Amino acid sequence: MTSAERRVEIDDAEEAEDVTATVAELVDAITAREAGRDAAGRPMFTTTSPEWWEHGRVFGGMVVAQALDAAMRTVPSGLEVHSLHGYFLRPTSPGSTTTHVVESMRDGRSFSTRQVTSEVQGKETFRMTCSFHVPEEGDSYQLPMAPGLPSPREVHGFDAPFPFDVRELGTTERRADGTYQSTRRCWFRTREQLPDDPAVHAGVLAYFSDMTGASFRPHSLGVWGTHTDASLDHALWFHRPWRADVWSLFDIHALVNAGGRATVRATMHGEDGTLHLSMAQELLIRELNEPLHITTPSWVDRDAPTGGEHGTA
Repeated sequence: MTSAERRVEIDDAEEAEDVTATVAELVDAITAREAGRDAAGRPMFTTTSPEWWEHGRVFGGMVVAQALDAAMRTVPSGLEVHSLHGYFLRPTSPGSTTTHVVESMRDGRSFSTRQVTSEVQGKETFRMTCSFHVPEEGDSYQLPMAPGLPSPREVHGFDAPFPFDVRELGTTERRADGTYQSTRRCWFRTREQLPDDPAVHAGVLAYFSDMTGASFRPHSLGVWGTHTDASLDHALWFHRPWRADVWSLFDIHALVNAGGRATVRATMHGEDGTLHLSMAQELLIRELNEPLHITTPSWVDRDAPTGGEHGTA
């Protein structure tokens, strides 16, 4: 196998954070367009995946965000997405058009449930169920953000034509038994201000929630091109509405590697400590017989100049 042929096996989440795109292009890519109804009368939407990825499959966060946007366009006004659960069935090729068929499972007084089936050229690629809730008051409790972390203004970022400003904090200290409390921690936000539409912010946060880097490989953190991986499923819980253009701390915990699979969970806290999103994911993970010789992604370099600011720092 040639180096070019092996290049398609690069870790999905690694390449996702080294693409060239603007914030406007990201928003456009995750936006679902109406495409009529299918034979059963269910609303259909289309999205076109950009050609940002060289390895032959679209980043999973893009797939999730596109399906979520389609579902959000079918629920009554006033409801907010609070959870989604999706399974990746086939890879989506860059540049392809995906059709999303949205089925209304239930519309109640407080909750609405949707199922989205995503297809490319007649083949199902992703299936997701998501639920929406009318905002209401209730008891408040949450696990806090880890204490003593530097603010995003104290951490260098990197300058690149990339939609997000990312400030890496690294892992927590390796414990005596070889495990880590956190296998990736980073501050992030979009490089430019987004529209006020809550659906846009939910979609962008869903996209970023799959940017796990190498956090699911505790034995080879910071080493690139040694494994191939593929997301098997993805689950999100939106605890509170949140803007994707203000700082969030993405804190990932690798739970287990077993049976050729990795399971991770993560949280997103705002700079004020508000826990606004949780994620869980299982991935297929396989070590390559012949490692790839690739350049370390630019976002790994924590000593690069700080990225551009927008609004207040």
